[in-house]
Amino acid sequence: MTKFSDRPAFWTSPVDVPRASAAGVEVILVTFEFRARLDSSAFDVLTDDERASAARFVRHEDAMRYAATRAALRELLGTRLAAPARGLSLERDIHGRPRLAHRLARESVDFNVSHSGEHALLAFSRKRRVGVDIEAQQTGLDWQSLAPAVLAPADEAHLRALPEHRHRDVFYDAWTAKEALLKALGVGIAIEMTHFSVLGNSSDAPDVHLIGTPSESAEVSLPAVTAFDAVWFEAPAGYAACVAWSRSALPALHAAL
Repeated sequence: MTKFSDRPAFWTSPVDVPRASAAGVEVILVTFEFRARLDSSAFDVLTDDERASAARFVRHEDAMRYAATRAALRELLGTRLAAPARGLSLERDIHGRPRLAHRLARESVDFNVSHSGEHALLAFSRKRRVGVDIEAQQTGLDWQSLAPAVLAPADEAHLRALPEHRHRDVFYDAWTAKEALLKALGVGIAIEMTHFSVLGNSSDAPDVHLIGTPSESAEVSLPAVTAFDAVWFEAPAGYAACVAWSRSALPALHAAL
């Protein structure tokens, strides 16, 4: 019988997203094993600070999400950079977006992460700025109370024109698209989601349009969101997911640390 301490802490698998692949963007799904322990050998790649951060979570599931996502990120970055996973130096920029601390490494590959429920998504690209989001579609969530903070008027009108049984799923589509786009842009929720719309066509890609005049803090950054492409894709049952990337290639890409 397998002991809990011997269980794999997570599994990774590539996700087939043809439009993203054509732009040089990889998407990886991480599946957590919540019955694993934090002393699993899978977490040997974590730094002492990361282990301490994981240990501070009150709930074991939250600790596992953090540790497994970080360990998977380190392993996959290490492979792409041909560098020891544990030796990679990670930091956050002024908006809290994770990135490689070393400039040449940072210019070699861009990445983004998101986790929810039993899964995480990781996006990587040597060519583009990327953002990704995954959300567990909680049956008990009162999404309508969140809608005013997420949906622009055009999004709301599009959603309300659809059959009622589709409303929740379409709300999650809008949410994941806006999160992915803002994370790719690098500003997170510093920009209000209602200042741009993503719903309005029948394809699998968000239809991005600016709405009205953004707040003073967003005036410089928000128009740039229209310079990104994004696509929804099939996620595990009960989840919504979206990945976004810059149309322009990242400058000065280097292949080595």
